[in-house]
Amino acid sequence: IAAARRDLRYWQTRQITAELQPVPDGGTAAVGTTVTFTLNGKQRALSIVGDDEADPAHGLVSFSAPLARALIGAAPGDIVPFGGKDDGIEVLSVVVSRDPPGK
Repeated sequence: IAAARRDLRYWQTRQITAELQPVPDGGTAAVGTTVTFTLNGKQRALSIVGDDEADPAHGLVSFSAPLARALIGAAPGDIVPFGGKDDGIEVLSVVVSRDPPGK
């Protein structure tokens, strides 16, 4: 019973503090977009999602992760600082994610 109550408190708090994000337009990196970029000379892609949907092994990174925070607001062609380098990341493309994570 104690574990169930703890879980219930957790989920009630998550529900109360949840914030609905606006639908991204695809012009800049935001929650709900997939960003293709170069980092340390390697091309990568990731989708920026909420904390509960994050699964880095599958390319789903939380908006609160340092890499996602560096990307949010960047547009294709932008070079943004990351890892102590002023030119750490080059954004190649930003697209609105078609399917919500887990679908």
